[in-house]
Amino acid sequence: MNELQNLLASGKPLFITIDGFRQAMLAAFPLNGKESGKPDVKAACGVSQSEMEAYLKDHTLYQLETRIALEELQKVLVQSGKTPTVTLTDEFDDEHLPDNSIAYHRVWGTVMADSYRWFSSKQLAADLQTAEANPQISCHFLHINSPGGEAWYLDRLSETLRSCQKPILTFYEKMCCSAGYYIGCHGNRIYALTDNDYVGCIGTMCSFYDFEPYFAKLGIKHVEAKATGSDLKNKTFDDLRHGKDKKFVQDILDPLNAQFLTEVRGQRAQLSELPDDAPVLRGETFYTPQAIETGLIDGSRTMAEAVAEAITMGNEYSNANKLKTAIYNI
Repeated sequence: MNELQNLLASGKPLFITIDGFRQAMLAAFPLNGKESGKPDVKAACGVSQSEMEAYLKDHTLYQLETRIALEELQKVLVQSGKTPTVTLTDEFDDEHLPDNSIAYHRVWGTVMADSYRWFSSKQLAADLQTAEANPQISCHFLHINSPGGEAWYLDRLSETLRSCQKPILTFYEKMCCSAGYYIGCHGNRIYALTDNDYVGCIGTMCSFYDFEPYFAKLGIKHVEAKATGSDLKNKTFDDLRHGKDKKFVQDILDPLNAQFLTEVRGQRAQLSELPDDAPVLRGETFYTPQAIETGLIDGSRTMAEAVAEAITMGNEYSNANKLKTAIYNI
């Protein structure tokens, strides 16, 4: 089983939209019996076998896809002619980058904690720390299109995002939901691409399929025994499977949801002022105009406009640092 199959079959708590869950299920368990997995980057983007092998010695498949996506994005920005000269980079430890380079972080698809083929929240945390330590980088650019995903490790990633001294701009297209928003809410500014992008779905769920009745029809009997002193082993999960979800909700989902709400309230001033029963804090999803009114985001921009704003934020950060250094040296 691949990483996504393992996650979806595990019954782990998720920060994800129901549409995102369906899409992930179809990707992991396709109806034609053939795993769709991730796209063939070599065929899609003309990457040679030798180039792929060389890059993948030190990088994941997802990082290769990000590299290709970034190259395509840079071509579009150059052709638009509306963006000042800037270096968007995914080589966060490169000390030879031009001054005021922008760290490009791509949060695409299902969020996984630790993955080779999919976006990894652990990898993002490491990339943020590396970019923070590089004096040539002045701003973080979070580019998001995600329905959410795995809840585990997002509290640690949030700590890393909160600790960033350099400004963060979040720009999303299509969707920035659940775990995607858990990450994106740390942007000093958050922008959608169009009025029809959607954002929110702040909440926690668990979803999986019980195959035991199907196996029973096939004559496959499930046999289980527990030691005398192990009566509570897996009981919470077993109760959930049998329709008794109270303990699972109270002990697992509710604490995770409280963490999520605390994080978004702490990052977005307008959300912190809302009552607990506000729809936005109960999992509702919003298109861009309503998201602006609610306080989830700050507006909409084109990609070129968002990058230009990130450049300005980075320059302001760099100039402020230079001024502090000059004052300290007096």
